[in-house]
Amino acid sequence: MSIPGLGQIAPPQPTTASATRTITLRPFWEYRFEVSRRSGPTTSSATASSLANPAASTSAAASTNATTIRLTTGKAERDGTELALNHTYAFPRGTRARILTYTGATLEVAGELPASERVAEYARPEDSPEVQVLNLHFALQEQRKKARERRSAGGRPDPPPGPRVLICGGPDAGKTTVARTLTGLATRAGGQPLVASLDPRDGMLALPGTVGAAVFGTVMDVEDPAGGFGVRGTPSSGPSAVPVKLPNVYYFGRERVEEDVPFWRTLAGRLGGVARAKLAADSAVGETGLVVDTPPASVAKGDVEMLRHAMTEFAANIVVVVGSPDVHAALQRAWGSNKTLYGEPVTFLHLDKSDGVVPRDYEFAKFTREAAIKEYFFGDAKRTLSPFTQSVGFDDLAIFKTPDDAQGDYDNGPAGLERAEISAEMSHWTLAVMNAAVSDPPETIRQAPVMGFVAVADVDEDRRRLKVLSPVSGRLGNRPLVWARWPEPYINLLG
Repeated sequence: MSIPGLGQIAPPQPTTASATRTITLRPFWEYRFEVSRRSGPTTSSATASSLANPAASTSAAASTNATTIRLTTGKAERDGTELALNHTYAFPRGTRARILTYTGATLEVAGELPASERVAEYARPEDSPEVQVLNLHFALQEQRKKARERRSAGGRPDPPPGPRVLICGGPDAGKTTVARTLTGLATRAGGQPLVASLDPRDGMLALPGTVGAAVFGTVMDVEDPAGGFGVRGTPSSGPSAVPVKLPNVYYFGRERVEEDVPFWRTLAGRLGGVARAKLAADSAVGETGLVVDTPPASVAKGDVEMLRHAMTEFAANIVVVVGSPDVHAALQRAWGSNKTLYGEPVTFLHLDKSDGVVPRDYEFAKFTREAAIKEYFFGDAKRTLSPFTQSVGFDDLAIFKTPDDAQGDYDNGPAGLERAEISAEMSHWTLAVMNAAVSDPPETIRQAPVMGFVAVADVDEDRRRLKVLSPVSGRLGNRPLVWARWPEPYINLLG
């Protein structure tokens, strides 16, 4: 496979079927689509009645190998981030997205036909689940106004910050979409929300397998497959059309929280401490508040305690449950009479699950993980990065790994790390570069923030050397590297 940035010549791509058509949306209607994950001709497989008679025509946009959308009239947005009028947005392969309008809009869809698409129609605006999200945003704006007034009035030395919203629910409930929407709306209103993701499957502004937090003081990238939460929103060796965010990232190295609950609790506590300090130190962030996206939760699996821990660490005063009435009821029973560390009562809200939420199947999750890793090192169609490749002696590196049989427990805390031995098994894994010293204790290294990631392209066991791929040049031996068990090495970046 040819990869841009390595001097290889990419093979010619097959010609793709193309069409251009107009989609007309009424107030609170949504256009939902998924771009094909495969190269080559594709056809639409799930078109709503509104798309039954499109005016198909040939378009040069097909050569971009993506679906493009242009807002021609009205106003529309993707998860809270407004689309510019008459600007063409190109959505890469594997993108699942929705375009929503509150006032009515006309879209021009061109390029490859999406693998699936439909228009969500509502006879009355109040029937749309987005009305609940919009009303929540307005309520949060009122709390932000009060937080601003408290800080301006003085008096109490540590006035409560703006709203701290914890979003939870079951699997595939649309929690992250709600988090992105609230973030986008707050940013459009001039705020600087602090956003945290505690779900290691997503890896907000970082690779999967991480948890992190960042201030969103600028707009999000509409074309980002992850809706603005993806790796293209972070600093890199290439230019970016959208101002980058600077996240605090910790490496969990597992796909699911239940694989090492004690370590997840430790990292959630560290992120909560970072969040509280940021809310106190930065007045603009403190007034806007916090949005926290949590892992999927189930009452049957006993996940209420996990959510209670997150509520405590982030001092959440608003808990939003998307779908999952049982989770909402269980949290109210367990936490309804408690107060935050600022002495505030906790408000519990239940939002309806959108009928547009599509379950993440294994193949889709695998595709998005691979795409995030590739984009981290090589960029995308609009921004080609040139990663640095170096051959490093294994004995010049400090590589640690979590023992396969070490899960951690509540009595002894998170599992520790041990020095890794050179092995061909390391090939194609990504390693986290930790912001710690090589001489630090293993538990300190594991709980340290992440500076970045490198990929092991090849292992020469006889010569005890590794070929390592990194976003920028630099000496690796002065920082410890952590080799965790997820995400797995599905791809060969230099193949």
